[in-house]
Amino acid sequence: MSIIYKIWKKKFKNKNGEVQEKFYACKKTKRTLTTEEVCQQIAEASSLTEGDVMSALLGLSMVTKRGLTMGYSVNLEGIGTIGLSVTSPAMDSPKDISKVRVRANRITFRPDKSLKAILKSLRFSIEQPPPKGYVSRKR
Repeated sequence: MSIIYKIWKKKFKNKNGEVQEKFYACKKTKRTLTTEEVCQQIAEASSLTEGDVMSALLGLSMVTKRGLTMGYSVNLEGIGTIGLSVTSPAMDSPKDISKVRVRANRITFRPDKSLKAILKSLRFSIEQPPPKGYVSRKR
């Protein structure tokens, strides 16, 4: 199975202030698996019930949140490491950076090597236009 992509056009100003147009490939997400679907698939592939898996995922969420608030990173083997990134305004002296000025600005994710390895095996195909006369039901 291949990853479907579309072509996106983006306009921007270059260094000289001239408007330029460039084209990029953009992945089309077919859909997002829900937590319930993930639980069903894990239950089918293991001896756990869907309830057991849901309980474990809720526990994972709780432990991850608690770990991040304590300044920890959370490593999930085969998936990756979840952590925090902090920032502050630029100051002239280290003494000027107080805890009031430091803030968390994002949750970070570093994929596990085994997860990253799938990137080498992916295949891609461009999204085909709909047939003539096709009317989308999306609203």
